[in-house]
Amino acid sequence: MTPDTSGFADQPLSADQLREALAAALGIDASGLALLSGREAAAGLDRLRALQERVAVLEERASTDELTGVMRRGAGLAALEREVDRARRSGDPLVIAFVDVDGLKRVNDELGHAAGDQLLIDVASVLRSRLRSYDLVMRWGGDEFVCALYGAEPDGARRRLEAVATGIVEVTGGRTVSWGMVTLEASDNAASLIGRADEALYRRRRTTADQDTSGAP
Repeated sequence: MTPDTSGFADQPLSADQLREALAAALGIDASGLALLSGREAAAGLDRLRALQERVAVLEERASTDELTGVMRRGAGLAALEREVDRARRSGDPLVIAFVDVDGLKRVNDELGHAAGDQLLIDVASVLRSRLRSYDLVMRWGGDEFVCALYGAEPDGARRRLEAVATGIVEVTGGRTVSWGMVTLEASDNAASLIGRADEALYRRRRTTADQDTSGAP
């Protein structure tokens, strides 16, 4: 809990007010701090604020994938559960996309892991730039990303994902991704949504492969 001294912004705080603010932040009765001087209470508040800021930084680092800058899997799943709950309450649509970087292992084997890492960084960058600023993007696995587009209709989401795929080709000099998308259904939770999006990706990939085979000379 952040210490709240907003009601005293225009005047110095008395020792009693400082003790009350510190007690409120700590969740204890102010009488337990009766022996603290005003200076000691003020120092306690400053240290508590610094600790809370440090914790916030650590939480952000823990939830962010170090390489790509998008959310880690655990934090992303928790965020996706919240998006599912929000969509159920509001009745707004929710689209989930599963994105797989094509040929990452080959890039690692032929060009080295630094090149593979750069490819992942580029894919994440395009995902963040071509999707909306408030769309959820998480790294699901080594070469897999999951995106949640709250309030997006399927046609609009599909256009955005096609723009992502085009942008990745442009930024990476021809590298591609495969993707599949699904919309939230009544029986879904976060895990089932991601599973269905993964299945949609593989159906899309098989369809593309079949078309390439049928068109071969």
